[in-house]
Amino acid sequence: MRLATPMAALIAWSFALPGADAACPGYLVCPAVSYPAVLREAPARAVVAGVDAEEARAVKAAAGNGINFGQVVSRLGKALAFDRSLSVRGSEACASCHGEAAGFAGGIAAFARAGGVLPGDIVWRTGPRAPLSLAYAAYAPVLHYRAQTQDFAGGNFWDSRATGLLTGSPAVDQAMVPLTSPFEMALPDVACAVWHVGQAPYGPLFRKVWGLGSLAIAWPADTAQVCARPNDGGADQAPLHLSPSARARAVLSARQIGQTIETFEASSLASPFSAKFDAVRAGAARFTPAEARGFALFTGRGKCSACHVATGSPVVFTAFTSANIGVPRNPDLPFLSESVADRAHYVANPAGEGFIDEGLGGFLASDGDPDPQWKRQAQRFMGAFQVPTLRNVALAPRPGFARSYMHNGYFTDLKTLVHFLNTRDVLPRCGAGGEVGVTCWPAPEQPRNVNVTLTGRLGLSDAEERDLVTFLGTLNDGFFL
Repeated sequence: MRLATPMAALIAWSFALPGADAACPGYLVCPAVSYPAVLREAPARAVVAGVDAEEARAVKAAAGNGINFGQVVSRLGKALAFDRSLSVRGSEACASCHGEAAGFAGGIAAFARAGGVLPGDIVWRTGPRAPLSLAYAAYAPVLHYRAQTQDFAGGNFWDSRATGLLTGSPAVDQAMVPLTSPFEMALPDVACAVWHVGQAPYGPLFRKVWGLGSLAIAWPADTAQVCARPNDGGADQAPLHLSPSARARAVLSARQIGQTIETFEASSLASPFSAKFDAVRAGAARFTPAEARGFALFTGRGKCSACHVATGSPVVFTAFTSANIGVPRNPDLPFLSESVADRAHYVANPAGEGFIDEGLGGFLASDGDPDPQWKRQAQRFMGAFQVPTLRNVALAPRPGFARSYMHNGYFTDLKTLVHFLNTRDVLPRCGAGGEVGVTCWPAPEQPRNVNVTLTGRLGLSDAEERDLVTFLGTLNDGFFL
């Protein structure tokens, strides 16, 4: 496990604890977790030190008992990631959107073909984005601006809003968001997740790992009723009426939930580095001729490795930077019609059909951005989205299985995506009667800041596109274990 640096986390708390804002656009750009005023007034150093001290004690105790702490916690993290009871109605787990058979990304073909975005626990709500893979996400650095290259690197989520500044790790920041996201697990209060863990079969193991006090909270009599109410996106994101000490304890435990899930994500259970590429790199296998040609294109004329870095150790095939590659608007997104209040009085998308996902730029321009200096950079990154890892990008439970690619799920197969990156600026814009991907491409969802140096006019033949796709298949885990 990665221990958060107390000073870094202390700085994070000074930025990342604004109150929930009813005017905030919500899931897209709000801070990763909004805490109530009582915590914003608490000494941040004590909170951070408390978590680090508990983790240090747990590691020491495990070592003294001959237990591999990381191994135990990674298995506990998998239990958490697959637990549907952590959602408001008990039907949604992390793994519901991050399907193991599809590389821990979107694993339901029917949704990939119908807009690309999976519904959450409140089944009539969907967000605007397809799920990124949780595999290899733990390798993302804390979001930071790189003056030399004038770009941002790090963070989790398509818009990098899980910066890592809250807990010291982007993956921990990210793991806590779905718990209360109205589009996902929809709990009304992050403390409800802690309460559910205490009721779960693995609750005793959680206490054993993190200490008996980790779930020792005096819960109100109406906890079950409050935690059964879906999050309505309103101003009160702490409807459980806990004492100040109980609220502080719940936040510590919520962070430990996030750390536990992160440990699973970083472990060989989710990030095994067991692809054919790894075997070739180790000298234990050889590429086929088509795979070798594809790899040469990947690192050469295809310009893929400029963003999906194929060198270093470990090789995660992303620099966790962001770019606008001109992905078209996806007219099939259900989110575009969610402009009226649902039964819980929640309006997911006030902009309706006029919605444009601004990605990193939208986050930088929002009140959720933890660094006021970053707002100055926002306009340069409108429409930019995080470069995803390409590990397991071709993994599927069967041939022909549709997966969602890019932030809005516009693409459902790799060959079409590669063809788009190759010919986006060669084919004309689609008009009436044009055949998408054959005679034309639609306009970008956000035409500003489109990268034209690495994408759009690569000059590859159809056979070379196919070789690239063949190489991408060598990035699927499971070649050796």
